[in-house]
Amino acid sequence: MRRLWRLLSLGLFLAATLAGQPKRVLYVTHSAGYRHDVLPISIAVLRETARESGRIEIVATEDLAMLNAATLSSFDAVLLFTSGELPIAESQKQDLLNFVRAGKGFGGVHSATDTFYTWPEYGDLIGARFNGHPWVQQMTLDVEDPTHPATAHLPPGFAILDEIYQFREFSRDRVRVLLTLDAHSADMAAPGVNPGTEDFPLAWCRYFGEGRSFYTALGHFESTWRDPRFTKMLLEAMLWLTGQADGDATPRPPNRPSFVPDGIANSASFRPRMTISAGSLITLFGTNLTAGATFAADARRLPYKLAGTTVKLNGVMAPLLYASPSQINAYVPLDLEPRGCAGLPFCAGPHFDLELSAAGGGPSGTVGARLGAATATPGVFTVTTTREWATLWATGLGPVQPGGDLQVTTAQPVVEINGAAAKILFSGLAPGWVGLYQVNVQMPPGTTFPATLAFTFNGYRQLALLNPQP
Repeated sequence: MRRLWRLLSLGLFLAATLAGQPKRVLYVTHSAGYRHDVLPISIAVLRETARESGRIEIVATEDLAMLNAATLSSFDAVLLFTSGELPIAESQKQDLLNFVRAGKGFGGVHSATDTFYTWPEYGDLIGARFNGHPWVQQMTLDVEDPTHPATAHLPPGFAILDEIYQFREFSRDRVRVLLTLDAHSADMAAPGVNPGTEDFPLAWCRYFGEGRSFYTALGHFESTWRDPRFTKMLLEAMLWLTGQADGDATPRPPNRPSFVPDGIANSASFRPRMTISAGSLITLFGTNLTAGATFAADARRLPYKLAGTTVKLNGVMAPLLYASPSQINAYVPLDLEPRGCAGLPFCAGPHFDLELSAAGGGPSGTVGARLGAATATPGVFTVTTTREWATLWATGLGPVQPGGDLQVTTAQPVVEINGAAAKILFSGLAPGWVGLYQVNVQMPPGTTFPATLAFTFNGYRQLALLNPQP
């Protein structure tokens, strides 16, 4: 019995010891084509990041002979930062495929898509092929999937300086996109840009047999490797590749988006429906408006792409405040002019043409609508109140003009409190806020509370109950 107990205890000890050991990742940096200066730095950064985590061990090599079944059996994932046509045997290629299909991990960084061009299965494993880098500059990136561990730590959008890749043989039907370029931040007329597309994925993942695959196009510069956002993404990707983190890699191809009937209007009043005005915040209700993610942006610095979705008005990108599969909140640029009806059949008057593209757009990911244009489509979000003053926070109050250091509305609203006219002290753009107007009024003498406020502007009337803040 004692012998049995000792064997059992030894088995439990060994199991606990093995469970606590870091997973081993083979980092291959062989360059058969362009050799990146950043390779030594990448090795140092990966090793330090892995060491600090205590959950990953990095073995870096340029020896392609290590890509064989016997050697790979001691690793949990392979990560490539390679280039050119790597000289490995057909048997080694098969060993790598079998390694991943059997449940292990495969990852690629930057030029890992610029390699193995004569090996068709490799393109399937990594998800795409390099097709040029038309931009080398600071760009805005959009997180399309905030639930995956590799991107969960990132804000909805962020700027980074890198060499930005584009791809061929890429399909959202095969991979789950995690990170994309916000094309509004790029020169789309730059030489070499893939014509007819605004879908530029920069990180994705997929299942491969029983295994997992991850790729990011970032990583050209030392500044990227020193960026904690990037190193955190790589660490979490390696934890996911080695089965130490959960994350869905099911592809999310474009599902045709649609708007609900009369589902577009001013965000505050939601009327008139299907009619909008420049300078206003609008809400779009529908289905499949994003690939699945939900994000709220910083209302003072709005992105042009959010959760993989863009909105164009008369061909101009509209800044986005909020995006979910069922709702989009967007800003109509104040200087945007409506279109006329010349040459258009069944046109009822000045209008805006809206186009929403989700999950890369294309024919199956784009929906359009024609919206009536008005000078103003007012709506009040809320009112803050003291016994002397009231401030209305609104949108859709139309054109503005300079008024000292501020921008004031060209037309003033009428505000009544308990039926008495209130003096308008200011009506114009709320400083520092996109699409938000501010109306400051003075309480009429003798106002009693609770009070009823009536706001009238451009034929629209809205009521609010006022109670002064303590």
